[in-house]
Amino acid sequence: MTIKLIATDLNGTLLHQDQSFNQDQFKRVLAGLQAIGVSLVLSSGNQYAHLQQLFGDVMADNLIVVAENGASIYAQDKLIYDGSLSAAQQRQFVTVDRKQALFKDAYIILVGSHGSYTETGAPAELVKMARKFYDNLQLVDDLASVTDTIKKISVTTEPENAATLVAQANTYFDGKLKAHDSGYGVVDLVDQHVGKLPAVQQLATKLGLTADEIMAFGDGANDVPLLQYAAHSYAMSNAPAEIQAVAKHVTVLDNEHDGVLKTIEDQVL
Repeated sequence: MTIKLIATDLNGTLLHQDQSFNQDQFKRVLAGLQAIGVSLVLSSGNQYAHLQQLFGDVMADNLIVVAENGASIYAQDKLIYDGSLSAAQQRQFVTVDRKQALFKDAYIILVGSHGSYTETGAPAELVKMARKFYDNLQLVDDLASVTDTIKKISVTTEPENAATLVAQANTYFDGKLKAHDSGYGVVDLVDQHVGKLPAVQQLATKLGLTADEIMAFGDGANDVPLLQYAAHSYAMSNAPAEIQAVAKHVTVLDNEHDGVLKTIEDQVL
């Protein structure tokens, strides 16, 4: 098989539970892929600044970063796609949508180009946890006061309620915004044209590739469209059965044992 682009999710897929990964093996794989003209795409709901911290020591010319669930695409540390919400979308959410019953009890984080923003009075434990994943998290009295350009809106809920919230949000927004289940009880709201699959499809078009030349890895609901699209898709062995069912293959090793890197070594290199 001829693979020219490999896209992988991070949490629960490439990364271990503690957000670490085998750096030596990663560097070997990345160098091997570069030698045969293959790009590796890191696809995540995390901010680019957070991903820079995680992967700063292993960056390479053939490493592409899709951040904020597709709202940003970076290549060689340059922004090549910006899917930020418009000023009108941002204003509509903080002045109207935020007050709907759907989000009444939700913990909201606006993820911007220069920081993240949540409301004063949010539970201290949630704020503490959020600071591990959201860079420059600031507490504001009113989300309407935020002037930063917003990439996505994160809404927290109980993990078992995430799928229901996604369905309700997509019904409510009726195509104006798109809700994605990012796992761990976080639902991301992005522009209707943004997502992991649209990001990879953009890159494929730019590089002149087809789905037959793309390999993808994932473990969660927001990875499903990409796993269905890529001709060589792998669900992680630690992924739920319903995610494994939509992929063409399942990795032998789980994320804690570097299943993504091992599969690439075995199948591509």
